[in-house]
Amino acid sequence: MGDGDGTGNAAASCGPDHHLADHPLADHHMADHVLDRLAEDLGAARAAVHPALRARYLAQIQWHSGWALRQAVTECRERLGMTWRDTASSLRVPYPTLYRQYTAGGRLVVGEAPAEAPAGTPAEEPDRKPAGPELLILGEMIVRADGRNVALPGPSVRGLLGALLLFPGDIVGEDRLLELAWGERGTRRALQCAVHRLRSWLRRLAGQPCRLEHSGSGYRLMVPAESVDLARFRARVRAGASGDPDRRLALLSAALGEWRGPVLGGRPEWLADDPVVRAVEQSRVDTAATLADLALRLGRSADVVSLVAEVAAAAPYDEPLQARLVRLLSASGRHAEALRQVERVRERLADDLGIGPSEEMRSAHAAALQEDSRFVPIPMQLPPDVPDFTGRHREIETICDPMLAGRGPLVFAVSGGPGLGKTALTVHVAHRMAALYSNGQLHADLRGSDPYVVLGRFLHALGVDEQVLPWSLDERVALYRSRTAGRRVLVLLDDAADEAQVRPLVPGAAGCAVLVTGRTWLAGLAGARLLKLGVPAQDEAVRLLCRVSGRPGLAADPAAAEIVRLCDRVPLAVRIAGARLAMRPRLSAAGLAGRLRDPDRRLDELAVHGLSMRASLDSAYRDLAVAHRETFRQLGALPATGFPARSAGALLGVSAESATAHLEALADAGLADVVGDEARGEVHYALTDLMRIYALERARHGVSG
Repeated sequence: MGDGDGTGNAAASCGPDHHLADHPLADHHMADHVLDRLAEDLGAARAAVHPALRARYLAQIQWHSGWALRQAVTECRERLGMTWRDTASSLRVPYPTLYRQYTAGGRLVVGEAPAEAPAGTPAEEPDRKPAGPELLILGEMIVRADGRNVALPGPSVRGLLGALLLFPGDIVGEDRLLELAWGERGTRRALQCAVHRLRSWLRRLAGQPCRLEHSGSGYRLMVPAESVDLARFRARVRAGASGDPDRRLALLSAALGEWRGPVLGGRPEWLADDPVVRAVEQSRVDTAATLADLALRLGRSADVVSLVAEVAAAAPYDEPLQARLVRLLSASGRHAEALRQVERVRERLADDLGIGPSEEMRSAHAAALQEDSRFVPIPMQLPPDVPDFTGRHREIETICDPMLAGRGPLVFAVSGGPGLGKTALTVHVAHRMAALYSNGQLHADLRGSDPYVVLGRFLHALGVDEQVLPWSLDERVALYRSRTAGRRVLVLLDDAADEAQVRPLVPGAAGCAVLVTGRTWLAGLAGARLLKLGVPAQDEAVRLLCRVSGRPGLAADPAAAEIVRLCDRVPLAVRIAGARLAMRPRLSAAGLAGRLRDPDRRLDELAVHGLSMRASLDSAYRDLAVAHRETFRQLGALPATGFPARSAGALLGVSAESATAHLEALADAGLADVVGDEARGEVHYALTDLMRIYALERARHGVSG
């Protein structure tokens, strides 16, 4: 670039580079060229003495920086599919400013950015401007209307509003509202007064966009989803769960940007310990962990370190997240800060809990000491816990005690018939014990799955690039066991068909544990601790019905015990019955019991929103051999109190020995129960009422059914 005499036309001097504008998706060479020219022009502008000469270089800087801005927006919007607001967040430019500069051809626009986006800016999910006021609870409660904070109502009304905003658009029962808003001091009278005042306040605030509806025995706050920060947070987390990595990074960053502090400012004090609030807070921690892993993989640690640091400060004892923060600081070149963070965590754990740092934290510390930003991801694949899990104390203790003792590797095989809650139990235990397995938790649904494919997913989750995955099963098993060696990993395998499907997925490391479920005994799994589930006790089943239905007083109603009996105390059937009561506040327990008494309607009644007792029985029935299906269909005609193998043999026209083999196969599949021996030692079998109803139904369909 020549110096010239300062008299040339600035636009003409930029002419030779105008071809850049014809390439909005220019390659890296073009971008490098522009950056080089920017650096040259900045240096020349600083050195220029003559005002005209400086103006010339400043004009060229304006042009090249405008090209760079247009290029950045094009990359984010067209290549990565980002929304305008996510693009602004990724580029760290206020959204209105970015839009003004882009529509001005990329020229830098001087002046204060407007409070709102310019007219005509696309309204895109999940970022469209709220149709009414903003209701913010991810921090101290704030209500904004027309860009200004609105004075909040009194404490009782504010408590009721906060409780409803934890479930935006959902019905919340009166008992639950009293518990959330008033703790143990709430009364129906106080709730009614608060409801009346909240409705008046909402009408003055927003009119139609926000209203409080009464439905059954509860209330629902109807607000546009984009008006509530909790709903926006959840929408962005869902959108950022998959897709282009850079777009995911922007979405998850925007999701965490919704937070200003603990939910509802951590007040009232009893609210902080509520399971719903704890779940929302944990979702923030999980999102920060996912964002950290993604940023480390993309080499963009510096972009997210402040966001993750805010969450880590709110979760000071979450070592996996603290370790991720240390790695982010180290990968951002802030090694001294990373080491100081390690020391803070170490002192906090020692002073407050009397323990030392975990293996994961020690590993992050070693990486910081070595100024090493390489990162092995920590998978956290557990399905959500069952919030209303009830009972099974003996079974939980049977699994948890050996885990706490630290011996291993541990394999627990949980078997049982359809609907008995095998998956719910193992998921619940896995969440309780997850903190012991700081190097990650893996999960796979094995129904119809090939171990070869599952191993591929597990290895990818453990940091193995898909391009270098071994081709053979044996090589994948060997690499899997190498990757888990010396680490504490929990593996949850659901609905295993047999031992051969499970064996390749069992780590060899002493610090690992495996929880596997299946309908049949997995006795051939070496070293496995076998646990066979039966139906829960009557009082446990009634408690489950009360919790799912949201009717705590139901336990005293004789109809509750009858519903549980008609469900054979099978947890899935009881859960469905509870869901029916929860969905229909006007349906009494006695009314539901009356519907269930009719055997021809019972399986039809035990179905709701994706849960079906018949579907669960169908799955077990389809897994049977053809001959065993025929046996099962005919057994529906035998007495419900039980029968010996010889009676089944007479019905089937086979010998007692052959009938025994068939009955044992049904018992293994959970479609028949062994109910005891007579004095002479003859084993008796029985079908529960639900099994008998299903068997008779299948018999009516015949062989094709």
